[in-house]
Amino acid sequence: MWFNTTANYVIPNATITELNSYAGGVWQQATSALTDTDQQCYELTGGCFSVYGIEYKPGFDAAYIAWITDDTLAWQLDVAGMAADTAVEIGPRPIPQEPMYLIANLGISESFGFVDFANLVFPTTMRIDYIRVYQRSDSKNIGCDPEDFPTAAYIDQYLEAYTNPNLTTWVDDYKQVIPKNSFKGEC
Repeated sequence: MWFNTTANYVIPNATITELNSYAGGVWQQATSALTDTDQQCYELTGGCFSVYGIEYKPGFDAAYIAWITDDTLAWQLDVAGMAADTAVEIGPRPIPQEPMYLIANLGISESFGFVDFANLVFPTTMRIDYIRVYQRSDSKNIGCDPEDFPTAAYIDQYLEAYTNPNLTTWVDDYKQVIPKNSFKGEC
């Protein structure tokens, strides 16, 4: 469970953003907020555009992730909220330091808020004008093999697993051994 006290997050406008009550389950922990978006910026409505974004400072010291909706800060998680969780024996978690990727999708779930299924039109389209990535000049971190997180050798070693769509399981299809897990007493 993340430490969701007001000292560890910022929600500038509580009339449009609230913490998500879902905090995870037995397989994962979740940290999220729900934000109302401009309903006129969806297909078959007003046709306007909305600006979404994230800004983050990785690591443990003064690190954070900030989410932007309609060109305005929706909410921010500070790294103190990801402190060690002794109940599940997880150490302090940094704001991710390794390169990540962006996924843009039109996800619909009643877990995110009210869904007016009676008036929705399916199939539908999510239109994206552009995606732009900016980096601070003093902290560039791009690519799949940065100095602090080398991954190219691992990917090359298991390249077929990354490129063959017919390999859907690690053991049965790819014939690899699952790494040992100390929580299961295997190490």
